[in-house]
Amino acid sequence: MKKPRRDTFTADLFRDYQPEQVVDRFDPEAVQAWSLSGRLSKAVAITMDEAGMSRAEIAAEMTDMTKVAVSKSMLDGYASQAREQHSISAVRLAALVAVTGDARALNVLLEEAGLIAVPKKYEALLRREMAREARERAARDEQAFDAEWRARR
Repeated sequence: MKKPRRDTFTADLFRDYQPEQVVDRFDPEAVQAWSLSGRLSKAVAITMDEAGMSRAEIAAEMTDMTKVAVSKSMLDGYASQAREQHSISAVRLAALVAVTGDARALNVLLEEAGLIAVPKKYEALLRREMAREARERAARDEQAFDAEWRARR
């Protein structure tokens, strides 16, 4: 069979297409460390560096959000790999995500558990896919039970 010739006069619109990321993540090398605490510290540091706000401004907004004092020196400690015993708490990490709008640090933390943080606007799509899976599982179960019923008659 003869191989069809490629059209050289028409540009391929999808040649360089890259789908948009669904989940915001850091480049794995950017947050590489020996421990989860170290990776989280690097993620917190990058998040604050790329936020477009000073650490003092981030601390002030986190204080307003959590109603508990958060200082710039505390944020410096959370971002330091040398102070692994001084990891950011879950409440403060959630506040950091809310203040900066950057969920990548949260995804670094969830990666070990096989979970991801996705924007809330996608919740209905996830439910739809779970319903489809449940419907397919129910159809398979129905077929298996039907076959079992016929085999026993």
